[in-house]
Amino acid sequence: MFNYTPVSADKLIAGRHFGKRITITPQAEPIWNELVGLANRGNYWAQMSVNGIKQLAAGRLSQKNIFVKPGCTHRGGTEEFVIILPGCRVTAEKLSNDSYKLLHFQADLSYGDLIEERLAPGLYGATFNEGRWSANLRKNGEVDKRPQRVIAIGDSGYSLPGDAVKSAADTLSGSGSIANVSGGARSIKFAGPGGGFDLHFTPGSKPIGGLVRYRSAINPLGNERLYESALLLARTMYMAKDVQDVRWISEFGGSGVLTQALQILADRKVKLNGHTAFMYRPSTSPNEALKAMHGVEGLELDRKVKDSNALDYIGNRDNLRMIRERRRKEEDTYTLLHKATDTVCAGVTVHNAVGFVAGAAGLAGLAVSAPAAGSFLAALGAAAGVAGAAGKLGLQALKAWAPRKYNEVASKL
Repeated sequence: MFNYTPVSADKLIAGRHFGKRITITPQAEPIWNELVGLANRGNYWAQMSVNGIKQLAAGRLSQKNIFVKPGCTHRGGTEEFVIILPGCRVTAEKLSNDSYKLLHFQADLSYGDLIEERLAPGLYGATFNEGRWSANLRKNGEVDKRPQRVIAIGDSGYSLPGDAVKSAADTLSGSGSIANVSGGARSIKFAGPGGGFDLHFTPGSKPIGGLVRYRSAINPLGNERLYESALLLARTMYMAKDVQDVRWISEFGGSGVLTQALQILADRKVKLNGHTAFMYRPSTSPNEALKAMHGVEGLELDRKVKDSNALDYIGNRDNLRMIRERRRKEEDTYTLLHKATDTVCAGVTVHNAVGFVAGAAGLAGLAVSAPAAGSFLAALGAAAGVAGAAGKLGLQALKAWAPRKYNEVASKL
C-alpha cells in the first residue's frame, strides 16, 4: 500500500571543495556517467562537453555565452537554461543559492561515429599528390603543429569533406590579399612534409549566410546551427595556441563559424599570439567577425582582413563600419591614410556594383527599379557561356552569386 523506497537524491558532480556546486538528477546521471567514461577514454568531443559543464562550477561559463540559451525564470528565484555542446544539449537550473542542477541530458553518445561518417563537424588534413587533393580526418581534432600552418574554415553545403577541400584549395591558391596570408598556390600545393593545409568541415545541405539567409547572415553569433561546429573550431584554435604563425582563413559562410569560435576564445581570455585571421568572400557579417578578432589578444591582422567580390552584398555592407572599427581598435597600425584609402575603395565598390546591375538588367530585359530577384538571377545565369557582353555579365553574376556553379562553367570554357 505504501512505498517506503527512498527517493534517490541528486548527485554532486562538481564544486565539493571550491567553486559553485553542481548536482545532477538521478534521471540525467546515467548519460552523464557515459559521457564521463567517453571523456576518460580520450574522446575529445566528450572531454569538451564534460569540461564545459564543469566550468559552471568555476564561474567561467556564464549565461552570456553564445552557446547558452536562456530559459524561463521561476517564482522561487530559480532560472532554467540550455547549454549546447558537441553531441549534447543540457537543460540546467540555476538555484537561488547560486548553485546549479543538471535536469536533463539530450546526448548522442555515438557523436564520434557521426564525425567519422562526415555527418558532424571535424578537422581534416588536406594534401596534394599526383594532381589530386585528398582529405583525411584528424581524429584528435588538432592541426598540424608545424609553423605557418594554414587552416581553412569551410562553408557548408558540400556533401563530402573532399569537395570542401577542393573548393578551399582553389580559394587559398588565389592571388592578392589572400595570398599574403595563405602563401599562395606554390605553398598550398607543396607535396612534401608540411605541405597542404587543414580544413575545418561543417556539414549541412545549405551554405551558411548570404542574402537568402539574411537574418542569420547579419547576426552570426545568434545562429544556433553553427554552435557545435564553432565549439570544435574554438578547441582546435586553443590547442594550436602555442604553434607559431598559424593562419585562420574562412571561405564564404565559414566566416560565421570563425566569428563564433573567436568570440568563444575572447570570452575565455584565450591568447593567440602571432596568429592571424582572414575572410574570403564572407557571407556573414564581416564586421561581427572583425569585432571578435579584436577580442582575442595576440591575434594579428594584415592590412587587408577580407577579400570580397564587388557584388557580394553581405561581404560589402559593413565596409564603412569595419573602417571605423579598425581605426578605433588598431590606431597604431591602421593609419588615417589607410582609413581614407579604404573609404574611397568602398565607394568604388558600390559604384561598380550599381553599374553592373544596371547594365545586366538592360541586357536581360529587366527593370532596375523593381527587379524580380528570381527572374533577374535566372536571366543572368542563362547568359553564362554566351559570346559577347551578355556572356561576360552572366559569368560575373555566376562568380558573385553562385561561385560553385561558376567553377563548373569556367572549367569548360
